[in-house]
Amino acid sequence: MTLPESTGYSPVDHRRTWSSFRMSAAFVVFYRNMNLGHRNSPSRSILEDALLEAGASSARSFQTNGTVVIETGDAAPAEVVRRAAPRLLTVSGYADAAFVRPLDRLAAILDRDPFAGAGDERTYRETFTFFDGVQEFGAPIPWRNGRGDVEIIEIGDGVALSVLRRIGARAGSPTAEVELRLKVPATTRTAGTITRLVKAFTGRR
Repeated sequence: MTLPESTGYSPVDHRRTWSSFRMSAAFVVFYRNMNLGHRNSPSRSILEDALLEAGASSARSFQTNGTVVIETGDAAPAEVVRRAAPRLLTVSGYADAAFVRPLDRLAAILDRDPFAGAGDERTYRETFTFFDGVQEFGAPIPWRNGRGDVEIIEIGDGVALSVLRRIGARAGSPTAEVELRLKVPATTRTAGTITRLVKAFTGRR
């Protein structure tokens, strides 16, 4: 694959170790409904290369669920993601939403330990749900859905923090609840995933 010189791409950038990313310059892209290597989703290399072609100076996929850490220099990270979208559609058929958040903002949320005291014996998972838009949630926070299996404990600036509870045979879906109330696309990662991501790309313990 031939890449344009203007992107600043080099094989060294592509193979950067996770801990070499500077937290203040790094952004995390959360793709919705992406499962690397499966139908209508790119492979890891195609995903990273599409972002590099679009102007990212470095791109590293984390796990297989469409989570990528990028650095973009002077380019706006959301613009880089937007420019990568046609390539992903052409090569893999992927055409869903993506949400960009600064890595240091995720670290700051974790530093506050927002889930402390929020769970109980029925807690299944703690999650981060990402969305774009400025719509009001329309209900007091913390908020619990009718089944009681999703409790949103904090929401703002495109991130909702939730506690999931298993009731019967299944646990709730914070993505579905946020999309239903705000009428926008959303995607969710577990708090464990966010913790591992921040640790991997910053070296924090």
